[in-house]
Amino acid sequence: MQVLKEHRERQQKLLPLFSPELRATRMAFAKGIWDLFLVFTVVFWVSISFLYGAGYDTMRHIKEATLIFRNFDNSQTAQDLSSAIITAFKDPAVPLLKDYTGSDSYQSIDAIKDAVWRGDAWGAIYVNDGFGERLERALAQGADYDPKSAVTLVTEESRHYFKVMMVNKGAQTALSELEGVFAQQVFAQLASAEGANTTSIIENANSAALVTPYSYTIDNIAPYHFDMSMYILSVTLSLCMVVGSFIPSNMWKSIEEPFFKQVRIPQIIALRAFINIVWAMFICVQATGIVFVFHGPTWSPTVGDFFAIFAIFLLNTLAFTFFIDCMQNWVHPRFLLGGYFTTLFVNISAAIFGAELNNHFFRIYYALPFHSSGLMLRTLLTDGSYNKLDFAIPINILWSLFWWTISSFLIARKARLVYAGKMLMSNVPPPQPQPQPQPTAAAQEKSAPHTELQSASHESEYASSTTGSPGSTPSGSHTDISSRMDQQRDRRRTESEVSDIEIEDM
Repeated sequence: MQVLKEHRERQQKLLPLFSPELRATRMAFAKGIWDLFLVFTVVFWVSISFLYGAGYDTMRHIKEATLIFRNFDNSQTAQDLSSAIITAFKDPAVPLLKDYTGSDSYQSIDAIKDAVWRGDAWGAIYVNDGFGERLERALAQGADYDPKSAVTLVTEESRHYFKVMMVNKGAQTALSELEGVFAQQVFAQLASAEGANTTSIIENANSAALVTPYSYTIDNIAPYHFDMSMYILSVTLSLCMVVGSFIPSNMWKSIEEPFFKQVRIPQIIALRAFINIVWAMFICVQATGIVFVFHGPTWSPTVGDFFAIFAIFLLNTLAFTFFIDCMQNWVHPRFLLGGYFTTLFVNISAAIFGAELNNHFFRIYYALPFHSSGLMLRTLLTDGSYNKLDFAIPINILWSLFWWTISSFLIARKARLVYAGKMLMSNVPPPQPQPQPQPTAAAQEKSAPHTELQSASHESEYASSTTGSPGSTPSGSHTDISSRMDQQRDRRRTESEVSDIEIEDM
């Protein structure tokens, strides 16, 4: 019963949630909830906008993808097919086709493949040499014929799997729709020949050539390691960024503060950079080892690949390490988590979906570390295709150096504020008030005559106050004299206490 009684007494002392005394607490709580809702709403819409805009808006910009076209066969049938292909690719839903037939550029198949390998074009279509002659023999004599030997579509998945897939889909759709149209055109030409009839055409022609006079084959010169690349781009880079950048940057709040009032600022900056680099190397070595253990059957890495992937991870991690340091000094703590998520999702979309075939706004991806890391990884996994290392490596190096410089200035500024006592930190005690200097014996002796003069002046004031002025009433003068005597008495008591204290201190 005593426990219940104490419990009731405690409950009676508590205030209800909507009591007037808790109004300030309720307002602070509501403000915190609103800030949280606002931050994560912004994070959600920014992240979804970047992911959708960069990944699912390709068809609107499909004409920005260029395909090389060349006809290597001079027969009339091949020329008719070339004209039909060029006409079909005028559709706004398919990539842009540039005809180089008869041009000095791309005069060989190897030159075309090399252009696609380097990334000068998204793909290429060419009519194989001898196509017209093989088709005519098959239609006239029934010779063996492979329709897929007519046209070749060159593609390179490593440039960007999702975007290349959309480009290939548009090109294949245009070529496939043309098969039936071209078959009708060829049959009409055979039927219009002198002395030809349907029965003789069917009896003499190769059925495969008559039904499908032309088709195409796909030559993927740089197969994309989809499973491996997606794992690295979406998981490994993200983990290296979180573990190698977010965690040490947050740990520094408790690590660096004790040094602010004891170590020189340049040494603090150097120590922080050293620990960040060592930590990033430690994390990236482990991530590289995990990639090698689970690389799968599609890729056979070498020792050089190990060091290359390690360098890619390290550059990417260092770029974000110093960027997160700056965020912690610039962004309000309640918005830091939202800033972390936004940075992560925007960079993931840049790595997976790339900056090409998008709205021009998404060209900002070219300046993001994940995008450059994705380019380097694709080049590494495909043995050098779409090689943009001369662009990607400097971007990540410059990103790291720029944010390290800004971070150094911010660290120096924080250290100066802590040293001056203008910023209080958890591990640095606030500056203690300086004690007042005590008066010396000589000062006490000098102050003694001054005290005697003050006492004499007080006595003279008292004596003069007791003498009534002409015209003043007895009762009024008696009241004034009493009040003045009380004031003089209090003043003397205070001064004697002060002098006693000063003597004790000596």
